[in-house]
Amino acid sequence: MSENSFDCVVIGSGPGGYVAAIRAAQLGLKTAVVERESPGGVCLNWGCIPTKALLKAAEVLHTIKHASEFGLEVSEPSYNFPAVIDRSLKVVDRMTGGVQFLFKKNKITLIKGHATIKDQNTLSVEGSSDVTFKNLIIATGARSRSLPHLAVDGERILGYRE
Repeated sequence: MSENSFDCVVIGSGPGGYVAAIRAAQLGLKTAVVERESPGGVCLNWGCIPTKALLKAAEVLHTIKHASEFGLEVSEPSYNFPAVIDRSLKVVDRMTGGVQFLFKKNKITLIKGHATIKDQNTLSVEGSSDVTFKNLIIATGARSRSLPHLAVDGERILGYRE
């Protein structure tokens, strides 16, 4: 089997893609993942995980503001939004590092680029050589959509990239 030939190729490294790739590798298949952005997909990098980190910061601030209900005296709390964002990005970095560690541990090849299916056993990956495969898993996830009359403006209405 050549360097760019695999038993299993997964397009997309979000929660569905990276788990499928890890399982394929654990079953003994020579496995690759093609990802055009960062390992972990939208959920880990822009959506679920950073959102949960931001919500946790809001929850902590809310708890501090209501400390007197617990018999605690706290001076007026404030927040530093850039620092809150920085913390969420550090959480993301730790988790994407975890996905990359699991790829290395399971000998999964990560191919950076946009994949296009060329034929029944070949992918064309921009910026890379063609990749051949016996089995292909398409795990490209979903994209957000604006609602009518509620366009993402980056200030009051945020999408996963904002």
